[in-house]
Amino acid sequence: MQMLGAGRGTVREAMRQLVQEGLVEYRLHRGAFVPRQKLADRLDVYVAREAVETWAARKLLESNEELDFSKLDAAIDAMAADGTELAKPTEETIAADLRFHHELVRMAGSERLTRAHETFAAETRMLLRAHPPYPRRTYAGDHKMLVDALRRRDPKTPDLVAEHLRLTSRLISGEVEPEAEGADGASSEDGGSRHTGPIAT
Repeated sequence: MQMLGAGRGTVREAMRQLVQEGLVEYRLHRGAFVPRQKLADRLDVYVAREAVETWAARKLLESNEELDFSKLDAAIDAMAADGTELAKPTEETIAADLRFHHELVRMAGSERLTRAHETFAAETRMLLRAHPPYPRRTYAGDHKMLVDALRRRDPKTPDLVAEHLRLTSRLISGEVEPEAEGADGASSEDGGSRHTGPIAT
């Protein structure tokens, strides 16, 4: 602590946050430990995210107010910025992905669920680093599909959000193989793919 110039209170608060996010576990009279977990054991974060994010989608559909999609659109643009080649998500793409989903929840107006959703960010980031290579335009296009559904007040939007999260979990776990773009690298005009459903985060 002296080397880092941090006080005990700062360290305790950092450890509390890590415990809350599931990255560290505290054992009474023994201290803090980094748990050894397999990838599959961490995927339940997507179950929690699905509950929160589908609720958010329903709330937004029920809202009579005009919705501001600018931050969601900006996150999508950031996801697509690296091009269309087949590649694993970069740290920049992952950060944009996290911003997109957090903004979706924030827009729904529950401070409690927004805070809860924040606690999923660290584990989601680690899981997305295990995401298989996928065309970046498709990655962005799958998020655009969700925003487009919200814009037209599609009642199926919560189901699209759920499918989006479930398929990402399956891709990361290796249950399904990512579907590459066609030989000509073409995608649909709106930036989506020929894939029949959404995929990333």
